[in-house]
Amino acid sequence: MILCAAVVEPVQPVSGAPSAWAAACGVPLSATEVSEIVSLSDLDTLPSSPTLPRLEATASRLNRITEILVQHRDWRATFALGLDALEQEAVLPLQRTESAFDDPDYAHRLSIAVMSQFLVNLHGEFASGHVEPRWARHFALAHDCSLSLGRVAMTGYNAHFTVDMPRAVAAIGSRPDNARDYFTVLDTIGRNTHVIVDRTKAVFGNALGPVLDVLSFNGFTTAGFGGFNAINFANGLALQNPSLRGATEAAIGAQWKSVDVAVQVL
Repeated sequence: MILCAAVVEPVQPVSGAPSAWAAACGVPLSATEVSEIVSLSDLDTLPSSPTLPRLEATASRLNRITEILVQHRDWRATFALGLDALEQEAVLPLQRTESAFDDPDYAHRLSIAVMSQFLVNLHGEFASGHVEPRWARHFALAHDCSLSLGRVAMTGYNAHFTVDMPRAVAAIGSRPDNARDYFTVLDTIGRNTHVIVDRTKAVFGNALGPVLDVLSFNGFTTAGFGGFNAINFANGLALQNPSLRGATEAAIGAQWKSVDVAVQVL
């Protein structure tokens, strides 16, 4: 999927940084830390099967990457720490309760695919490789210290919820009868958004402002979020149909861009 969107030019990193992308806003990473992130985000080295160990290994890598970024108050952590918090405190406990699903393997693959969308692009960011436009937007803004943390964070959440979710649904070959397992995972996320708020405040204080207000009081459990999840599932199914793919990609791209414009006021 190719989304047409402007990508802002990043601010140059702090002088003396060990590599071109070692420093976003925050304390520059060491060359060793950059190398570790590049290695951890290389998903080709993950175990191939079974799916639960692969899921746990993927989540473990995300957790370590987030830990490195958080130690430096790196603005690329503004989204990563929310994803990591949900995985560690909500999604993984659910995924280990395989009786919660009709098809545990499907549920595992869904969570792997969602995390992989982010990690593949993070690998491109730190290895000077390819980064897709939605994530290039997030990473570029994380290098612009004149912006608000809220805006930077929301570009990550926009990429994740608007584009990564339907792409993950499509990537694992979802079918209508997978809907119950899909919503089991997403409803668990909706009920636990407080972990994002708690973790974000612990790292960045109240600097994310309106973003934390949105996530507070389980804001994502509203009918609106449920409807958004339904749209993402439907879009993921449509992306697998050659006759619907083009129009669906355009609709996803338009939605991503509209949110990107809206968060510029943060």
